[in-house]
Amino acid sequence: VTDIAGLVKGASEGQGLGNAFLSHIKACDAIFHMTRAFEDDDVTHVEGDVNPVRDLEIILDELRLKDIEYINNVWDKLYKLVERGGDKKLKPEYDTICRVKSLLEEEKRHVRFSDWDAKEIEVLNRHLLITSKPMIYLVNLSEKDFIRKKNKWLMKIKEWIDANDPGAMLIPFSGVFEFTLLDMEPEARKEFLKEKGATSALDKIILQGYNALQLM
Repeated sequence: VTDIAGLVKGASEGQGLGNAFLSHIKACDAIFHMTRAFEDDDVTHVEGDVNPVRDLEIILDELRLKDIEYINNVWDKLYKLVERGGDKKLKPEYDTICRVKSLLEEEKRHVRFSDWDAKEIEVLNRHLLITSKPMIYLVNLSEKDFIRKKNKWLMKIKEWIDANDPGAMLIPFSGVFEFTLLDMEPEARKEFLKEKGATSALDKIILQGYNALQLM
């Protein structure tokens, strides 16, 4: 597991950590996409206010734009070899790259949202596109909201995921709550969880991570 710092709008053009972030995420096999859904004046937000739906849109768009930059370079090379040079062996790869290019640029969709046959998947596996990676959405709540299982953003986030990444897993959790549990002895932890009527989300997060990697 690699912890990668947050992405900002314009990262695909070098803003914030920019290319460093995107190169790190390219090396991952799957993505836990954590978004903030808690208010705290002591924890500033890069966009100035808390709006997890906006943040999700920014991140997914930046990932798509980075893949466009990469795939255009691949397409340029293949175009010269296939369309101009008549290389028939590279034609299947070129056709797949053309489809990827259209999906990202015209349909504005991620690679994982489309169906691919075995030959196309072979091509995709050679390029490790960011938008082909499985994604699990983690929503970081305040301890209070996590315990009471209520937050004004949760339904909006669920609706956004259903519309933009159908079937993706959404897991609410609280970083503060989990950090509190870490410092407790087993018995104290057991009593604390009983008193709060809540359980740690870490086991579920770990399990879904293994599922995303098809390791279970």
